[in-house]
Amino acid sequence: MKVLEQTEERPHERALLTILYKQAEQLRKKPAYEGFHHTVRKLLEAGLYGSWVNHYSANEIKWLGLQIVPERDQLLCIRQLRQYMNEFVTCNHYDWPMGLPQERLMLIAMAAMQQETVQRLQKVREAYWVLSKGYVTLPDEVMAFLGKTFSQRQSASVPHLLDLLDIRIQSYLSSRVKEKHIRIPHTFMEQVKACGSWLVFNMEEVRREMNCSLHDVDSEAFHQAVANPAITHKKLSAIGLMKQLLASDGVVFHFEEDSQSDIGRLGSSIQLPRVMNGNTLAQVCAIQVRLLNGILDFWERKDRRREVRIEVAGWEELLAGQRIGLHSEQAVSFIERLSEEINLHVIKASLQLAKEKGPYPQFEGSCWQDGSYFEQRHYTSEAWQEISNEIKQYGIRNGKLRKASDTVNLSEHPPTKHRQLSMINRLAAQQQHTEIGGSITLEKSPLLETAELLQLLMKAWSSGIEEVRII
Repeated sequence: MKVLEQTEERPHERALLTILYKQAEQLRKKPAYEGFHHTVRKLLEAGLYGSWVNHYSANEIKWLGLQIVPERDQLLCIRQLRQYMNEFVTCNHYDWPMGLPQERLMLIAMAAMQQETVQRLQKVREAYWVLSKGYVTLPDEVMAFLGKTFSQRQSASVPHLLDLLDIRIQSYLSSRVKEKHIRIPHTFMEQVKACGSWLVFNMEEVRREMNCSLHDVDSEAFHQAVANPAITHKKLSAIGLMKQLLASDGVVFHFEEDSQSDIGRLGSSIQLPRVMNGNTLAQVCAIQVRLLNGILDFWERKDRRREVRIEVAGWEELLAGQRIGLHSEQAVSFIERLSEEINLHVIKASLQLAKEKGPYPQFEGSCWQDGSYFEQRHYTSEAWQEISNEIKQYGIRNGKLRKASDTVNLSEHPPTKHRQLSMINRLAAQQQHTEIGGSITLEKSPLLETAELLQLLMKAWSSGIEEVRII
């Protein structure tokens, strides 16, 4: 039974909650949120949750039920409430929801922390706390499936990525494809700067004649393809091709050499304004890292690098609360400082897990072990040196931890060059303290000349931003 799709006209979340609670009371024959252990038992008996639930005793589940705070439902907006009841909360075979939002969050915390051996219930309560307070958000996939018997991970949607060396690039740019994902070699950007030329190849002929693909223009295979008379290639003006890229609709520039390697990684966001208002940043980061590692273990992912992607959401709101101009140099400095602080907390948390459970399998010989991770980021303070030394001794639980936030223009003001340049600078400040880069969306505008849009794109590329969308 899809919940309350006729309540678009209801202006307040409280009205929706009242109806949700009445539905729960009718099904349970008792007040909403009473008898959590009975709800869990029914979910297990119906085969809707896995046998992992049996790792918790009846008394433990009763105690955890007492930790649920129903009032935190009021932190959810109507859209979130509907998503909980229609997608996240489990329904019985009659399509009636067999739970409420806070119960679903507690079950997620229980599933993630089931393998903890020290103070497990306290860790479950902490995980529930960061989720129910809205300090940390998880992907819809986790919210919908973790712990359930039908929790098979869905395959990530991988966009078709055309290489800029492909001779079909010009026809692709003129096509009606809504999002044109294109891998842009760094060499091409250098040729644009130098007003040089660019070669494109018939990739079918390359595969047939050489049984390989071309990615690196400095490789031996590239030079062999140029010299092979059986392979068609064409020379283009680099700046001319760039103009076509900028003129086409829906182009997504991928500057990273392996731009699909991070697709499908387990992600999570710190909701920064809420966390900073509670002065709980270090605590939230520690719980979040443990929570994500628990999810990795629950899903038994065969990832020898145990990579996660912790992002930060709400920079604009936080800057406004601090009375810092969004497009100011002060904003860039603030983001840079706070990003480093978050990175320190996250790395310390992963270090602690390595002390408890061992490092990730590919730690040996990594940038973490040889200290180059810290050298590259100029982490030279006493606190960083202490962490670096401990990691050399104990390792770290995750090969990658941080991802920069995707950045778009949320302002109602026109997307001027100055405003979009400040967006690039803010994202670049974040990326100094992340292993995985973010995406930025640049907007075409009557206020922008093509040359200015190109300047913005070159700035994003030179700042190390890995993905640029142009709309």
